[in-house]
Amino acid sequence: MPAIKSRRAPTKGDQRERALIDAARAVFRDKSISQVTIDELAGAAGIARSGFYFYFESKQALLAALVDQRLAEADLEMAEWLASDGLDRDALRRGLAGGLARWKVDGRWLREAFITPDPGPEVQHVRDRLVDEGCTMFSKRIERDARAGRTVSGPPDLIAKMAVHLRSITFADAYANPGRHNEDELLDTLTDAILRLVYGASPTGFDNEQ
Repeated sequence: MPAIKSRRAPTKGDQRERALIDAARAVFRDKSISQVTIDELAGAAGIARSGFYFYFESKQALLAALVDQRLAEADLEMAEWLASDGLDRDALRRGLAGGLARWKVDGRWLREAFITPDPGPEVQHVRDRLVDEGCTMFSKRIERDARAGRTVSGPPDLIAKMAVHLRSITFADAYANPGRHNEDELLDTLTDAILRLVYGASPTGFDNEQ
């Protein structure tokens, strides 16, 4: 019988680092990173200012860790659609709905991390990696359907990049301008725009193609 592997319990250091990331997520929802102090972040996490620098060199490094955490969340949101084939409009819309819900809560720091032209080298490094990984997942899905003759012509990696950026820009605008568009209409329009981009399908074909 194989030995049962034990899972290491979180150390106090792990818990404090997690507390800082959770605190940053809450604080950055209300203030831009430039308005937040190290003392404020440390206090929100329940640690001393000196403790902050044990885990992170700067506010930007903490934001970068928060952005890194965002990858796992985005993966979960889109996992169903990324694992399927064909249009699968319902799965795509559910994934986009999850992303929009997160942007409505965390939009302030997500905009700073993903939309700001110069978010700082730490955040830029993580952003570039996450965008590349997100585009790669989209691209692999598009490649599967391209081999089946379902997609429009064009490089899958380029189409994927367009779709990923369209999603980010739409969510950022929805956060910055709440109420401008009905949420269902926004999600339906974004879903159909991505499907047209990838498949060149008309709206009348969406109900019949899964």
